[in-house]
Amino acid sequence: MTTEVLFATIVLLVAQTSTSSYGTARAAAVRTCEAINPNEYQTGLAFNPDGYRSYYVRSECFQKTAVQFRDVTMCDRVRQRHALLSSSWGYSPGNCRTLVAQAVDADRRELEEIRRQYLAGSMVLRDLRIERNGNGRDYDVIPSFAGANGHGYAIAIEILRPGGSPITIHADGYYVDPRSALRIFIRRQDIEARFPAFEPGRSYQVRAVAIFSVPASGGSRFMSDAFLERVFPLRERTQSVVREVRL
Repeated sequence: MTTEVLFATIVLLVAQTSTSSYGTARAAAVRTCEAINPNEYQTGLAFNPDGYRSYYVRSECFQKTAVQFRDVTMCDRVRQRHALLSSSWGYSPGNCRTLVAQAVDADRRELEEIRRQYLAGSMVLRDLRIERNGNGRDYDVIPSFAGANGHGYAIAIEILRPGGSPITIHADGYYVDPRSALRIFIRRQDIEARFPAFEPGRSYQVRAVAIFSVPASGGSRFMSDAFLERVFPLRERTQSVVREVRL
């Protein structure tokens, strides 16, 4: 199995286990902002903080979206409203860029600390066993880990085929710590649905892939895949083991 095929499988697993899509969510947020009348405004907001007492509602939307998605290019769509008696610098291209830069810096520092802890004592995937379930028909997959720091992992179980693409028979998220004793139940009929050529009783190469989870996107923060790759690359937080197993 080549590194390229393994990494393609990892990317697929991450896509399957992701709870949100940066691109889809960003596009929806932009559409919401674009639907606002560019001339609609609020002013005379005496109880707002300095700088936010007069603004265009559409610009407010674009600035909040720029910060939410850490996308400084969106600041070009922020327009400051100049008002005689109400300060308005808060919603402006310059302040938008400052807020995005601060958010990106905070994300980077958080990820760098997570990466440091991961390298210092993460759970390491050591082995993989598969047993027949007590019902005699289905399977219990038993990955074993060693390490000190518990964390969430996306775990995939695959059957490797000579000359063919891996068959993913299970993919889900799990919390793993030194006390974990994972037994992942997989039904034979689910394997057969994904791999019609499957024959119980034959030996197969089976691979377990464990991907260290990073903070999820959603709500007030979305981090792009490109940003995550720069700070904490997917290859660096991925482990796998392959075993010959009679199923």
